[in-house]
Amino acid sequence: MAAHRTHHPLAPAAFLAPAAIVLGVFFAGSLAQVVYLSFTRYTAFSGPDWVGLDNYARLLGSGRFWGALLNSALYLLVTPAIIVLSLLAALAVDVRLRGMSWLRLALFLPVVTPTIVAALMWRLLYNEDSGVLNAALRWFWLDGVPWLTERPWTLVSAAMVTLWKGFGFYMMVFLAALAAVPRELREAASLDGASRIQVFWNVTFPSIRPAIALVFVISSISALKVFEELFVTIKGAPISHQTVVPLIYQVAFEEGNYGMASAIGITLFVIILAFSIVQLKLTSRTEP
Repeated sequence: MAAHRTHHPLAPAAFLAPAAIVLGVFFAGSLAQVVYLSFTRYTAFSGPDWVGLDNYARLLGSGRFWGALLNSALYLLVTPAIIVLSLLAALAVDVRLRGMSWLRLALFLPVVTPTIVAALMWRLLYNEDSGVLNAALRWFWLDGVPWLTERPWTLVSAAMVTLWKGFGFYMMVFLAALAAVPRELREAASLDGASRIQVFWNVTFPSIRPAIALVFVISSISALKVFEELFVTIKGAPISHQTVVPLIYQVAFEEGNYGMASAIGITLFVIILAFSIVQLKLTSRTEP
């Protein structure tokens, strides 16, 4: 019989140390630096001078910030849309038919497409003079839509990129959840005379509720911190048409006000953290 091998009590810490060091340097250290800079007046031409809560006071009185925050709240409407579409897609491909794996692959391809490439492609579709979408509208004797220049179409245009880019990933999450639902339960419900809608609502939906909650939290966080879709798709649109993260970019890299940009970033971080905690609390109460 082989001798019982004992491990040093610090062995787990030794395995965790490399990842902990990386997170400490690139996350905790960076976060601490941004928190510090948010309390300073730090521009491209002057070093950080401590100003206390002055940046946050100016931020709360800024109409530009509140407008961007309202746009971020409106952008959250992409979350229920992406949940519904990805769940419907998962239900559609969760059948044992020949060629269904290729359909799953086709629906997942947008996920692996670089965001910049996807946004540029959609920008060409949205072109108000030569884009396919407006050409199709004019073919039906309808007026073209100002997708890239006027509200609310600017936010809708960017949200469509987010929706197209992300729903394949969430479809796979739902497919994994559906695979965990015993087929015997669904077949038994069908044999008892339940319709497909009744089977889904009474058998499938309660089983995949944790997956829906997970998708809701992740997609909401992604919508609140969206940047590439807005930056590329509606490039050139006023900042009043965009969300908080593009505002951070403008304040930091176009205006050179790093202290104020840090304050906006920390405020957004606190909002996302509080929003996520509330979502997790609410979803945990609804779980069976």
